[in-house]
Amino acid sequence: MAGSKPGSGSSAPARQPSLWVPLRYFVTAQVAFVTALLWAPWQVGNLLDFYYQGHTLALTHLLTLGWITMTVMGASFQLVPVALETTLWSERLACWQYWIMLVGVALMVSHFWIGHHHGVAIGAGLVLIAVTLFLINMGRTMWQLPRWDIVGRHVAAALVYLASTAIMGNLMALDKMFDFLGGQVLRTIHAHAHLGGIGWVTMMIFGASYKLIAMFSLSELHDERSARWEFWLLNGGLVGLYVTLLLQSRWATLFALLIAAAVGLFLWTMRQVLRARRRPRLDWGLRHSLSAMSTLAVLTILGLWLSTGWVPNEEFEARLAFGYGVLALLGWISVTIIGMMYKIIPFLIWHHRYSDLVGLRPVPAATQLLGESTARMEFWLLHAGIALTVAGVIFASGLILQVGTLVLALAGLTFAVVVCRIYSHLVSRLRPLPEAQTV
Repeated sequence: MAGSKPGSGSSAPARQPSLWVPLRYFVTAQVAFVTALLWAPWQVGNLLDFYYQGHTLALTHLLTLGWITMTVMGASFQLVPVALETTLWSERLACWQYWIMLVGVALMVSHFWIGHHHGVAIGAGLVLIAVTLFLINMGRTMWQLPRWDIVGRHVAAALVYLASTAIMGNLMALDKMFDFLGGQVLRTIHAHAHLGGIGWVTMMIFGASYKLIAMFSLSELHDERSARWEFWLLNGGLVGLYVTLLLQSRWATLFALLIAAAVGLFLWTMRQVLRARRRPRLDWGLRHSLSAMSTLAVLTILGLWLSTGWVPNEEFEARLAFGYGVLALLGWISVTIIGMMYKIIPFLIWHHRYSDLVGLRPVPAATQLLGESTARMEFWLLHAGIALTVAGVIFASGLILQVGTLVLALAGLTFAVVVCRIYSHLVSRLRPLPEAQTV
């Protein structure tokens, strides 16, 4: 469809923020992701060690804050106003928030690395300020909604969990200096990780998927009942799991079952949406999303197993928990984000560069900006690297872990090539257009 506008075309351009509002978040996040993957092969010794140590925490926060949270924030500025048919409250506030977030994440990662607790606490404080600005902007944006559909409910809940995660992270950073949490470090870390991973990120992914997967596959969410049940089960399960993890209660398995039921309903709903799609071919964006959903099913089973405590010994339990975390960060969240980015970024760049030229000059289709062969190579390298890295962590194999992280590094470089190819369309000197034909 060269020369035609991509997407459904249902959103009015006036509702969309400037291209540079989400793009600065996306580019920063992608630099953080590629840096983390290139960094990993040099950290095999630390990855084989216990996960609660400075270098591993630095790598983890580069992924969770620099890559995942930066991406979700940028995507929220672009998609929440469009999906909920409203307008972003303040682009200027989003720009201020970006710089505060960037400095905060840089301070946290660098001071985790050198083991300086005061620097980590200052960085966490700046991240909390950035999160507060984000919540104000999103809150004022959503305040004008005429009605709250299933997407809006998920976004609102995710924002609450983001605030809770950031506040808890600050308390943990201050505890390293003032020791007021009672020395229960591991149970606090587990609760903090689940609050962020399930409450903030997974809640946002579920809500966005009900809108975006249907839009990308030319399908519809015909019945919201299963999505509404999923929403309440996920919230109930997460709150219960958070409390029981803090208390080290055996009731954690019950709440893990509620979360598993919510995941099952989400996957069943996505299956119904994809079965009704009018676009038979799955592009690389949707293939990433489907692969991530498969990983989510495996991850849920692994989480249920860990919640029972039925593992041979404490050492294996710690390695299994670390592998569970790596699989969640890379196999579920990162693969989902890449799939969404392969649909969103080409559209944004295409709209900025070519939409006004349609009918005046030959312009490429938005789908051509991504390319085929490099995206395919990235897909297989990333999945092979994730499988080997998780296996290396769980079975404490230095050789498998070294090979896995090297493959991940190659996947990161390939991903960088894919996104640079898309961004090159912003530079007319790199991507000149043929002159308009005159009759």
